[in-house]
Amino acid sequence: MKELKSSGVDIGFCWITWPVTIISGCELLISDSFPTRTDVPWKIDADGRVVIVSEKRLGRIERVIAKFIRAPMSINRPLDDMNSTLWQLMDGNNSLTGIILEMDRKFAEKIAPAAERVTVSIGNFVELGYARILGNKNEVNWDTGPFESE
Repeated sequence: MKELKSSGVDIGFCWITWPVTIISGCELLISDSFPTRTDVPWKIDADGRVVIVSEKRLGRIERVIAKFIRAPMSINRPLDDMNSTLWQLMDGNNSLTGIILEMDRKFAEKIAPAAERVTVSIGNFVELGYARILGNKNEVNWDTGPFESE
């Protein structure tokens, strides 16, 4: 792994700031960002997988019907093995580069190309409001741990 220092570079489709880590001679990754879970309820199930718990957003009539039929007021969103590991690594202490390297080490060929798949998954978590990208791990001022285990 080699680290470069500069002010930044425009590569056509995005602006990359340094320090940038080059992995395998060609992958460019911003090494000083910290993907971090937001303050969203989650738990670890009996199989060791992460389950994100989302409250249902119901209208007034839907709430009455749900209460009448005793429907659950939350949705459990179980993650697969790779996304469960990624979720647990996104605790605010691991840099993007560190997360990618750990995912590549753990899942090897199953996750190749690791950088692309990890960044897409993190992007999905961000889009859903389940994660944020921080510039400094000291910015985390909320609980990133699970709220319960099964």
